[in-house]
Amino acid sequence: MTGLRAARALLMLALAFSIALPIASVTHPIHDAAAWSGVSIDLDHPAYAAKGQVVKCVLTVEGGPAGDSVGNFSYKAEIAGTNTTGSAVNPSTGASATGVFVLNVTMPKSAPQTIKIKINATSKDSAGSDLITAEREFSMKVVDPVVIRATVFNNGPVDAENVTARFYADSELLETRIFNVLANSSRQIEYNWTFLDIKKGKHVITVTVDDPNNIAEFSDGNNVFSRTVYVGKQGNPAGAVLTIGVIIMSVMVALMYMSKPQSRKKKP
Repeated sequence: MTGLRAARALLMLALAFSIALPIASVTHPIHDAAAWSGVSIDLDHPAYAAKGQVVKCVLTVEGGPAGDSVGNFSYKAEIAGTNTTGSAVNPSTGASATGVFVLNVTMPKSAPQTIKIKINATSKDSAGSDLITAEREFSMKVVDPVVIRATVFNNGPVDAENVTARFYADSELLETRIFNVLANSSRQIEYNWTFLDIKKGKHVITVTVDDPNNIAEFSDGNNVFSRTVYVGKQGNPAGAVLTIGVIIMSVMVALMYMSKPQSRKKKP
């Protein structure tokens, strides 16, 4: 009887072992969030931009399962503010193994105001079993720009190619543009001058136009055109006063192409 009981006990133990062994072999350990590093979010962006302007921003997501091991980063972005009409983030979502994303952020049509770009990021391992999320906000000021507008005229019979225009404010280079002007036509170029604060008093806006091919000759012999503006009390009747809103300054530039004289062949 004792031998029978012992045999039954051994049989039960063998059955229990044979059942438990395969269950233990397929168990996948789940990491605790504390086992991974934290997820960091950074957005390289300007401190301010003009209303309606599209600015390029670089989003970088690091850490978590995708950063510590092999996996994937993803994000979702949105804009919050007092009036977000016209604003957008493109693309608003994305995923990559590097965690680096290029975003084009369109400013709202309402200014002045401060908007917040909300970023929700996820770092996930390659198996998809472990993930960590994080959220961060970035602020940008939306301001009214001063539009510097120049109209370039080409009165000659030859197309003007790769003409370079430079915009300056108080001798500081703001923007460089390269463009073409068809023969006997004109081309309008403009730059949105933005600032958080500007000192009261006199300011000089300058536009220069250069032809790198040295084909163009300016009708007045000059390629530098300036306009004086004032912030606050106007100090010169010929100057303009900057007020709240957009001020448009027009600069007329005339290009005239001169045909080079052809060399005459000497008679033998």
